[in-house]
Amino acid sequence: MDSTQTLPGLSVITLVYNVEPYLRQCLDSVVNQTLRDIQIICVNDGSTDASPAILEEYAAKDSRIEVYHQENQGGGSARNAAYPYIRGKYTYFADPDDWLELELCQQCWDIAKTTESDCVFFGATYHNSTSRHLFHIDPSSPKIRQSVEEKSVLLLSAAPWYRFWRSEFLLSNQVKFAEGKRPFNDQLHAWKGTVLANYIVILDRPLYHYRVRQGSYQSTINELHFSVIETKCEIEKMLHETDSYEVYKGIFFRKKLLLYYRVFRRLPRSLRAKFLQRIRRHENETGNKLREYCLNASPKQFPNKLRKFYLLLVVGGWLGAVRYYFSNAIKMPERLLRHCIIKPLKNVNRIIMRPLENLVRVLCGKPIKTVRKVQLSDIDRQTRDLKKLVRKLSMEIAELRHEVLELRGQLQNQVQNETPVKRAA
Repeated sequence: MDSTQTLPGLSVITLVYNVEPYLRQCLDSVVNQTLRDIQIICVNDGSTDASPAILEEYAAKDSRIEVYHQENQGGGSARNAAYPYIRGKYTYFADPDDWLELELCQQCWDIAKTTESDCVFFGATYHNSTSRHLFHIDPSSPKIRQSVEEKSVLLLSAAPWYRFWRSEFLLSNQVKFAEGKRPFNDQLHAWKGTVLANYIVILDRPLYHYRVRQGSYQSTINELHFSVIETKCEIEKMLHETDSYEVYKGIFFRKKLLLYYRVFRRLPRSLRAKFLQRIRRHENETGNKLREYCLNASPKQFPNKLRKFYLLLVVGGWLGAVRYYFSNAIKMPERLLRHCIIKPLKNVNRIIMRPLENLVRVLCGKPIKTVRKVQLSDIDRQTRDLKKLVRKLSMEIAELRHEVLELRGQLQNQVQNETPVKRAA
């Protein structure tokens, strides 16, 4: 390009990998933006379908499109490869299987220029085969957010297409994506940008259309998603390097536990135990910072689903928490104990006895009411190993049930004794 030519106002970056059925719709929504002064950077990340040909076809028709090819290195690497070519005052990242409202660039440009903000954050419409829903950001429009708590709301999603950046801010602070072929490569980008930004403007308008499709990283959950552990390590390191760790520590651990939970919930059952083991090993190697934070934090900071997941992660579920508390293996604060143990103990019969009854019904061929009524003679005498298994299981469950009921009585008595004192106060 001629060096005397005026620099574009906006650089739109699109990584492309095997999205032939959707690419034309995406490119059409970009080239037809009402803001015409844009640079369109397309990075082909080693596509094996007709995507490269489509890119070259559009580049031949529109001089604003620049196409770069590389070997397949992953989404984060492809986006980072576009950084040396950014010439616009602002930068926006679009996914090649989605599409943009035609006014997206113009509206974000106007707001960013007026407020001199580092980032404009806006809404999107989600599309899949059965439904669509609108993601609202804020009831007021626009609104500048500067405080830690206000900016933390924007970390609910790390997707880059929610954000419209000032290019100088991105380049000077090296706000880049995580390298490699792995999911969650946008987490580091979103965290670093949000933490370092002085002003972030919230624009409550659905300007982007997100397509939920099978085969993408977001819809296919497998062992690659264990990389979320490494991703969170990189974010923690970044917080230390930018002297932001103490300020964002609480938010970081809440988001960390939430992301672990989301991955765990969507993993196949065959991989869940392995994922938990990987997290436990990592936490043990890094000083159990997540456990320390959760034990000292107020339970109100954690939804019920996260409290249950935390117990499952740290001590193998609420029964494990009872054992830990009973043996004084850890000192659990009273407030966490009430939320995580007393409430589940009310359902002790359902949680302990029903699964055991189902197990014995399968093994023995008939139902039982209590552990002590398990008759090993009801099982075929030739299955000695199975008898040993049932005997061991029966004894362990009986002992655990006794401990749980005893602890439940102690806790209920303690609560009853404390109640009058609190009322008097």
